[in-house]
Formats: sequence, C-alpha cells, structure tokens
Amino acid sequence: MRIRTDWKGAVCLGLSLAVFSLAACGGPGGPAVSHLSKRAFVSDDFDGSLHIENAASDVESGFTIATGNQPGTMVLSPDKSITLVFDAGDVQLAVVSNSSESVLGRILLPNVSTGYVSMADNTVGFVAVPNCPAASCSGFSNVVEVVDLATTFNVTGTVPIAQVATTLVLSPTEKKLLVFGGPGDHQDTLTVIDVAAAQTTPATAATQLASPSFDRPVSAVFSSDGTKAFILNCGAECGGSAASVTVLDLTTTPPTPGAPIPVMAATTGLLNGSTLYVAGSPLGFGCAGASPATTATSCGTLQAVDTGTLTAGAPITITDGSHDHMELGSDNQLFIGARTCTNVSTMSETRGCLTIFGTVTSKVVVPPVNFDVTGIAPISSRTIVYVVQGGELKIYDTSTSPPSLTPTQIDVVGKAVDVKYVDK
Repeated sequence: MRIRTDWKGAVCLGLSLAVFSLAACGGPGGPAVSHLSKRAFVSDDFDGSLHIENAASDVESGFTIATGNQPGTMVLSPDKSITLVFDAGDVQLAVVSNSSESVLGRILLPNVSTGYVSMADNTVGFVAVPNCPAASCSGFSNVVEVVDLATTFNVTGTVPIAQVATTLVLSPTEKKLLVFGGPGDHQDTLTVIDVAAAQTTPATAATQLASPSFDRPVSAVFSSDGTKAFILNCGAECGGSAASVTVLDLTTTPPTPGAPIPVMAATTGLLNGSTLYVAGSPLGFGCAGASPATTATSCGTLQAVDTGTLTAGAPITITDGSHDHMELGSDNQLFIGARTCTNVSTMSETRGCLTIFGTVTSKVVVPPVNFDVTGIAPISSRTIVYVVQGGELKIYDTSTSPPSLTPTQIDVVGKAVDVKYVDK
C-alpha cells in the first residue's frame, strides 16, 4: 500500500493538450474507456475509485472509475456485464457498467451490508441488511432488500427474515436465495427466499429452516444444477459444537437437510467437479506436522469432501484465521485466503494469510507475504492469479513450481480492498 496525493489531477493537467487525455480525465470528449481485452478491477478505498488493470500484461492502465467514498467488496453479475461495489463510507451500492466503465447508478442503503447479489438479467439485485434502523426497512430489524439495478436504483421490496442477515448465496437457476447470519447470530438456522415471490410478494417470500443438521451455518456452495446446496456449518469456530457440511435438497418443499458430514472446520468452500473443498480454523488446532514447517502455533485445515460418497478426506494443514475466500487458478492451484491469521515474521520464516494448495500434487505453499487476504481473482486463459493482501495487489504465477510472485508487480497507489476479473 502506497498512499498518494492528487496524482490523477497531475496526470490530467500534464497531458491536457492531448485530446485523448482530455477524454480520459473527463474533458470535452467525456469519459474514455480503456478498450483492454483483459481487465481486472481493483477497489481502492483511499481514493474512492476502481483501478482498471491491464490483466493481459499485468500493468497499471491509468484508467479509473470513480465510485464513491470508500469502495470495498465487489460482486460480479453472472454474465460479467455489471459490477456491484459496496461503499462503506457512503453506505451505498454502486452499479458499474463493465462495458462503459462507468457508474450507472447508486443505491442508498439503510445500514452497512456484507452480502449482495445480482440476477442474470442485471435488473434486480438483493442486499442483506442487518440491524436496520427502526425508521427504515418497513419496520423490520433484519431484512433482505430487493433493489432495482437498471432504472430507479432504489429499494423495491423488503423481505423480513428472523436472523441477522450477513451472507447471501444465489442458486445457479436463480430460483432460491439462501440467507445466513453472522458471528453474533447464534441460531442454528438459515433462511430460504423464493426469488420470484420476493419480487412480487416479498413479505411472504422467506422460509426459515431449523434442523439438528445445522450447526452455525455461515455459507453454502450450490451444485451446478441448483438442486442441492452444500451448507457450511462453522461449528465450534463460531461458538457451536462441531463443524460439518449438510446437503440441502432443494427439490422438496420445504427444502430437506440431510445428515451432517463431519469436517474439522468449514467457513468457505468451492466445488470442483464432484469434490467440495472446505476450509476453516478448528479451535485449538496446532501446526505440528505442517508442510512447510512453521513456527506458528495455530493453524487451519482444508478438506476435500466427496459429494458422491458424502465423506471427507484427511485434513490438510493451512494458515489459520477467518477463511472467507477460495478460488481455483490454473494448473490445479487452489487459492485460500483468510483474515486475522497468525502472521509470522522471523529471521527464517515469513508467512501470512494466503495458502496455495495443489489439488493434484497435494503440495501446500504459504507465500512470504503478511496480512489479511481480501480478494482473489484468477485471470482466465493465463497462469496468473491476482490477490489483494494487506492493501496491496499481488500477482502470482501458477506455472512456476512452487507457485510464486511474478517478477513484475502492479503498485496500486492507495489501499486496495478487492479485485475482480471482469472479462470472459
């Protein structure tokens, strides 16, 4: 992270005699677009913009999109045509057109949100709003708001739910929306929202599910056909009893949870074919036998769950912390990111919150970069993965053995928060 002064203004002033530069800086020609074939957006909550990185050559393009005060977490629409950007400073959601590289509209929210999704038609979105002020959200304290992403850019419906809504997971068929509570919500429940009903009769669109098969559910991973959801039960890590994965059958009304599949920990997951990878930090789990060896005394685990036999493989030791990012890069390299991990900096070892696991080789790599991981974005058709860690953008090459930082890195002048690859 390198804090800057008003560098954009200086660049525009220095190039003011060039017509193209006037357009790029918002001159008479209007905002210009980058015309890059491969782009990554990096949110910067220092200067209030998205940096557009050239993801074909890993260089700073110089193009930005002004989105608000403190842009942070981003969500891509299913077709990658729009990006939703949450702005914690203004408590709003910016709707960005990826083609025109401009803000289409801004949706003011009644409270800070950590969960939001977009429908495939890019006209409707859903936002989880926990602890809503009494004067807002139709008088309910915890809701999922239905928002217009195309014309009015406002709230069009309110779905009341029982728990403190923090995480939303939309099925690939877009028929069901799963809602999960946060760390302070100790209900062994989740909410299923009928997406069609939420847009017409939102007051009755939600069904709360409680089951002995749930133990602090925090998120889910859907099967490709949307008929099943693999519920990630945080268990003891979130104040419950035991972590597990529960298969939720969505072909029944109401959906039916199966028996829990025991795992060491489960706060984030990724489905690759018939294998579900889950990661988390079991309480009191040490680092004995970790490879590579570490002086850290607390570690996390990664496990592979066979979705056919519904059994979990042996735990693999990874970094500890609160795991909330998992992406599969090229060369079968699985990137797992965490926050608030045990950072280690000694004469012989530096390790932070990122783990890279070879799903074929079973080799674990912990790069020597400290601090929280807040964004991971594999670049398609390349052996490159962008990672935001500690406010910096880091670029990894999965073709090297082991995967490592590339010789040339992009210096995001400011404080990077999240990264998304926005092209197909």
